[in-house]
Amino acid sequence: MDPVPVTEVASIIGGTVHFPAEEREVGSVAIHSDRLQADSLFFALGGATDGHRFVGRALANGAIAAVVAADRLAELPRDAGPLIAVADPLAALQAMAAWWRAQLTATTFVAVIGSNGKTVTKDALVGLLTGHRTTYGSPGSYNSQLGVALSVLQCPADVPIAVIEAAATEPGEMARLARIVAPDAVVFTNLGSRSVQSFGSREAHARELLIMAAGLPADGWLIMGEPDPAVHLQARDITKARVLPVGDPALPRLTRLRHVEHASLVRAALPDGAAEDLLVATPSPEVLTDLELAMGAATLLGMGSAELLAAVAEYTPPSTRMQMWRRPDGATVVGELANTDPLALSSALRTARSLMGAHGRTLMIIGDPLAGLDAERAEAMARCLRAEHVQVVCGLTAEAHGLIEAALRGAGVEVHRFPDEDRMRAFVATELRPEDVALVHVPRDTMVTDDWMHLVETAAATRLYVDLAAVKSNVAAFRKLVGPHTKLMGVVKADAYGTNPVIVAHTLREAGVDWLGVATTEEGVALRRAGVQMPILVFLAVPGDVERLVRHRLTPSLYSVEMYDAACRAAAVSGRRLDVHVEVDSGMHRSGLYPEAAIDLLAKLRDSEHLRLAGLMSHLGCPDDPAEDDLTREQLKRFGTVCAAAADMGFEDVVRHTAATAATIRFPEARYDMVRIGLGLYGIQPSTATSSLITLTPGVGLVSRIVEIHDMAPGERVGYGGLFRAQAPGTRIALIAAGYYDAVPRAFRKVGFVLVNGRRCDIAGTISMDSMAIDITGHPDAQVGSDVLIFGQYAGFSSPVEQAAAAMDTVSHELLSQVGPRVQRIFTQH
Repeated sequence: MDPVPVTEVASIIGGTVHFPAEEREVGSVAIHSDRLQADSLFFALGGATDGHRFVGRALANGAIAAVVAADRLAELPRDAGPLIAVADPLAALQAMAAWWRAQLTATTFVAVIGSNGKTVTKDALVGLLTGHRTTYGSPGSYNSQLGVALSVLQCPADVPIAVIEAAATEPGEMARLARIVAPDAVVFTNLGSRSVQSFGSREAHARELLIMAAGLPADGWLIMGEPDPAVHLQARDITKARVLPVGDPALPRLTRLRHVEHASLVRAALPDGAAEDLLVATPSPEVLTDLELAMGAATLLGMGSAELLAAVAEYTPPSTRMQMWRRPDGATVVGELANTDPLALSSALRTARSLMGAHGRTLMIIGDPLAGLDAERAEAMARCLRAEHVQVVCGLTAEAHGLIEAALRGAGVEVHRFPDEDRMRAFVATELRPEDVALVHVPRDTMVTDDWMHLVETAAATRLYVDLAAVKSNVAAFRKLVGPHTKLMGVVKADAYGTNPVIVAHTLREAGVDWLGVATTEEGVALRRAGVQMPILVFLAVPGDVERLVRHRLTPSLYSVEMYDAACRAAAVSGRRLDVHVEVDSGMHRSGLYPEAAIDLLAKLRDSEHLRLAGLMSHLGCPDDPAEDDLTREQLKRFGTVCAAAADMGFEDVVRHTAATAATIRFPEARYDMVRIGLGLYGIQPSTATSSLITLTPGVGLVSRIVEIHDMAPGERVGYGGLFRAQAPGTRIALIAAGYYDAVPRAFRKVGFVLVNGRRCDIAGTISMDSMAIDITGHPDAQVGSDVLIFGQYAGFSSPVEQAAAAMDTVSHELLSQVGPRVQRIFTQH
């Protein structure tokens, strides 16, 4: 959203400003008091958590103003900052979104509606189109009354196409969403079977969803994935746009030929006669159906056949709701967010079954109490379980599970019910056999990686745990340190320091981070393909990448004249003005333009029709080392010279940034308009000089497992080179299934120890590629299967990453970024 003065915002949403302060501009919105960007307007929404309780906190954290209910004004703080009083804050947020949509007259808006498959269809369409035209997609499953408004407000002003997902769970909701989205085209996935639950009939449910298409222009279109002809007739009655059911000659067809491991061989046939057999990276027939809908929309949006076929061949569905792990014994555990709709449940079961080969069983593990499930819906679930050949169902003693068990009686399905999840998990852990598949049906606020994780931890003996709650806590700590007016960039290069850039990026967005930083164009494109819509700065793109930077809305750093020339050419071809950041070499001599050359480049940018200076940046070489503070200050002085020259040339709204984690903590004068936080996101201190200045929450832990124990006789030696020798009777050595391929370098021997159940155990001899040995003499609790903390934080025990890196004469960055591909990443929300 473009910046808007507070008084103008009040006019847009029909509010009145109280306790005004200095006029400032709003550039983003927030609904969480601790997850604010530097230009956020806070909306105090109602619901389970009353946002009015957090108005003071939001304003203290830097919110420009707060939108509140007029009837709550008297109870709110008068001196904390400006308030905008409205009748209903949610309606005000929706009005602001509708206003912003009205400004985007050059953007084609496509709405994706239906019961199931909306997110997959939306993400697929965005993924296909990104190689064709710059495209924005709503984040995740933002499809509610709140989510749609937030999605539209986050839509950039200069994208040609925006794809917005929308859902209705009650009558009257879609009309409000239609006023916000005002689509030019609509994709209707399917009707599902929720009709009787909320709408009384299928006809009423279809009518509600189709309201999104009622205002389509005559040259618009509506693709119908729902096969019911009666719904097609309803569609033609409600819209003057063209209605195209799947199978229409104007749309592509996608036919599944056969399953190939974790993929599908498909036949893609396009309206112009082009056809090709492709391998698509999903085993799910339902995902292929969603992909076919996305292909149809891409075709109607002008994507050519050759381009579309190439995009389908590269398509990888994001793992949004389903997580899969394979255990060493061949059993597979699939985690799925609970959905009682038979179509969605069938899709999950079929996907799970496609992984298991010819011999295993399918187990359905219901971890959600399914409160509110009635006998009719329980019967529908039971029919689905029977149709999908589920052999074993495990549930709780909850009333809804009893209805499912009753509906399965006599169907030959083995049903087990348990008083609590702990006993159910213990049963499943022992019941799973090689080549079985267990589908774990969990509540929406639960992750399989938490309580259910012990079912699959044997899938990889070595695991990197990443605590996303700690990441959010650290973002809040940096926000408090730098103040409300300084933007935060989360650096997610190098696979987000060996974790997972997509998961971390979405976490940072939720935490209120303003920008993301990556090293290469490929890293930025991967985030865009995974649905990450935040501003992304690419530090080290090469001139040949600039066309892709433009297409994927990535901001390049211009560190050379060659990059400037390439950016000019690509922006001219695209017809769009490209935002750029100019990197100044202030003394680190790694990348960037010397100050004099940077000032010369600024003069060119001032006269450029195709490029806009959006940022000035530099890198500091030694901000973590107090002995080199004079060098750091000299670098800041040189950078300041370029910033002053830019101001003299008339450049405005330029984001200046030099500080990474260490400089952010130690040099307030280096914070400028934005800081770049990488290592600090994970609670790791960049040096001993920073540890007393900010409190961070450790968020990563590398953990392995004891796989074998040896009783050693005096004089026996261990490992390559025989560097460890048993000195006394009773010496016991344990083998850990982690070596230097897994991020435990040979130099880790210098650290000297690991922790087993919190007890220090010395490293015994040389570290190998796949394993290492430790001395567990005198540690009777250590046994095969015991967890071993190599470094980081785990289960209440700590072995700081910083100390391990220092002992090996390296840095924490290197230690984390070298975590190998066979190490299982496990994300928690503790």
